[in-house]
Amino acid sequence: MREKEKSTTLLFIRHGKTDFPEDRIYCDDREDPPLNDAGRTQAQSAADWLTKAGIQLDALYCSPTLRTRQTAEPIARALGLDPALDDRLTERHFGIWEGLYFHEIMAKFPEEHRQWKTDNAGFAPRGGETIYQMLERLQAARDAILAKYHGGTVAVVTHVGPIRAFVADAIGLPVPYYRRVTVDNASLTRIDFGRSQNNLMFLNIRNY
Repeated sequence: MREKEKSTTLLFIRHGKTDFPEDRIYCDDREDPPLNDAGRTQAQSAADWLTKAGIQLDALYCSPTLRTRQTAEPIARALGLDPALDDRLTERHFGIWEGLYFHEIMAKFPEEHRQWKTDNAGFAPRGGETIYQMLERLQAARDAILAKYHGGTVAVVTHVGPIRAFVADAIGLPVPYYRRVTVDNASLTRIDFGRSQNNLMFLNIRNY
């Protein structure tokens, strides 16, 4: 009888909602917005889902931004874990575009904006990173978790871009298509990582 391959489960959780404008690029080095009331409710809903599902976590990892740490708090309380902060789990860096509204980018950087729309994964504003560069640091964080908790279950609280990239990379979706993956605030996505293949068990589960 063939022995079933042992996998390691990563549960990716996007942070809850903030009051930061959706048509503006986050600038976490200068502004670090907290969850709003809806976001705190969403974060609690994610913790409630994990508790109701009876999921036992071996560890809880978190991007160091305030919105992700606040999203991780109810999960940490419910499951008795201390979140481990990892800078590699932050959102994509946009360099000189950070803090700008999209209409400001189009007005101030028309050629660069055109390049971005033409090659969303390969283009980077000055001082920023491409999706491929972001994926490299995400892969390093993922591989460290998989090595440390082989065969276990770990929750990772992070951002929409990283979760999309994690999913695309895990299932072999071409990186430029990563934006086709929908990831709502405080949603849960599970990937089981195995030696020979990865399985997307569920995507964008919400409990609100």
